[in-house]
Amino acid sequence: MMVTEVIAQINEGKSLAGADLAGLDFSGADLSGADLSGANLQGCKFANARLQRANLTGADLRHADLSGADLTGSDLSGISTDGTTFVNANQKGVRIDRERLKVMVRTGRSLFGYDLSGMDLAGMDLRNAKLHFADLRNSNLEGADFRGAVLNDADLSFANLKDADFRGASLKRANFTRSIRTGAKVRKWAMKKAYIAGATAYRD
Repeated sequence: MMVTEVIAQINEGKSLAGADLAGLDFSGADLSGADLSGANLQGCKFANARLQRANLTGADLRHADLSGADLTGSDLSGISTDGTTFVNANQKGVRIDRERLKVMVRTGRSLFGYDLSGMDLAGMDLRNAKLHFADLRNSNLEGADFRGAVLNDADLSFANLKDADFRGASLKRANFTRSIRTGAKVRKWAMKKAYIAGATAYRD
């Protein structure tokens, strides 16, 4: 299949789930909203491409180039990424799975603005995780370890934080509205910089 054919099908709203598109050059192309779930995208070039709200779940993106791509709101759950380049890619609101989250935390990657809402992350090791502006609404984070994590401006509203450990975590402007915090280990001075609806607790 040629690049022009792929783009035409996407513009017509057709699904390309499971398609073999390996090696194609989509640099600068508009693939917004594309269904590429389970597709073979090995070695594809997506440099500066628009992939907003694209469904890439289970796609094989090994050795693909996504440098400068706009991945806003796309779903990258279950993707294969050996040798994949994400340099300068806009990943705000990107959805990932638990296993990829583990890898990103372990390797020190930033999860700025990622969509982790509603996920079951109970007991997960999130020490030193970079979760600025992350969306963790309604997530199950019971017993999770956030020691040393950066959660500035993260949204933890309605999340289950029972027995979670936030010692040493940065919580500036983090939203804890209606979250379950029973048994959570968190310093009072840290919570004073967080936010709970009805009373802004951010102070110098």
